[in-house]
Amino acid sequence: MNKTVYIFLLALFFVASVKAQSIKFKNYFEKSTLRFDYIHTGNFESDIISVEAFIHEPFWAGSKKNLISPFDFGKYKIVLADKKTKQIIFSNGYSTLFAEWQATENAKSNYKSFYENVVMPFPKKESVIKILSFNNNKWDTIFSTNFNPTDYNIKKDQSTKYRVIQINGNKKPANALDILFIPEGYTSNQMNKFISDSEKMKDLLLSFYPFNKHSKSINIRLVLAPSIDEGTDYPGNNIWKNTLVNTSFYTFGIERYLGTTDMKTIRDIASNTYYDQIYILVNSDKYGGGAIYNFYNLCTVDNEYSKEIFMHELGHGLAWLADEYFYDDEFQDIYNKKIEPREVNITTLVDFDKKWKNKLLPNTPIPTLITENNYEDIGVYEGGGYSSKGIYRAYQNCKMKSNNSKEFCGVCKNALQEIIEYYCD
Repeated sequence: MNKTVYIFLLALFFVASVKAQSIKFKNYFEKSTLRFDYIHTGNFESDIISVEAFIHEPFWAGSKKNLISPFDFGKYKIVLADKKTKQIIFSNGYSTLFAEWQATENAKSNYKSFYENVVMPFPKKESVIKILSFNNNKWDTIFSTNFNPTDYNIKKDQSTKYRVIQINGNKKPANALDILFIPEGYTSNQMNKFISDSEKMKDLLLSFYPFNKHSKSINIRLVLAPSIDEGTDYPGNNIWKNTLVNTSFYTFGIERYLGTTDMKTIRDIASNTYYDQIYILVNSDKYGGGAIYNFYNLCTVDNEYSKEIFMHELGHGLAWLADEYFYDDEFQDIYNKKIEPREVNITTLVDFDKKWKNKLLPNTPIPTLITENNYEDIGVYEGGGYSSKGIYRAYQNCKMKSNNSKEFCGVCKNALQEIIEYYCD
């Protein structure tokens, strides 16, 4: 790179930094949340966003300093701009169940609608809300609307009110990672069990690095909201339960995949307090869980592998970490092997310089053969992202690969550390 180009790029970076620093929370936002509920309709190649409601909620847990996300994570991105100046004042990435459905065979011949929502600090001035989708290696705007904070159609009533207790942390929400546990399939007589299960998961979380390093800056709260029935839906055995947020096994026909499409109820319940991450604890002993980046995390609590699933799913929901396990014959085309995956913990070697290449020891072979001698060494090991060929991971084993791993690998730890610091700054 010649000197002139370098100076030009440095100047651009300086201007961008100044703009980012000039976004003062109190100038643009109330100390509350704007929730945007919408219907997401489409098939394997289309996205249609239809407005359902704008809701003014009382609590904003997010940072008041870090308003523009530096992470290029998620299938979608919410972008909020001041209408008058056009300046972007908030952005954040996320994924949805709709995005996963788009990759199924069913989406090739059918349209389907999902209820979705996103949250942002409530703007004081007229703004423009955009939803972007990452397609063909670039961000496309799939929805845009003007928002007027004085519009009388903005809902202000709180549909659900439940008791909230805090079991960890002592920092202000703006300077903490706020995790909210929501009970699923716990009856009114089982709230003590929910509290006990939450304590166990809290202790587990804070035993893992880097969460233990930031234990005082991780606020964990519980909403004591009962279900009518105990457990969750298990369609394969014709078991159906009347539960709080309508979770079910067999998501997209996969027995262990536990999920829900009831984002309205989830956000209604979460609106009782501050939260950055929602974790739904399901009162069941069956094996299963699921997570969607910046949407929700789920796991059952009474299976012998529940603790392993709890941490694995949080890797997805909090840091958009990819699955590092793989199959020989299934799911070969989830990732385009001609493109570098955007998740930080897997690579196709198309653009490995952006990943962990600079962390490799000198003379580390690429790819790296799996041996007993390099079990704990960082490398480029084939197999990951559901495919045994053409996709690589940094360590032989990691919490994102298997239940028998006792910790996250170095690359995943670094990603989690950056996310926690982003929330806590």
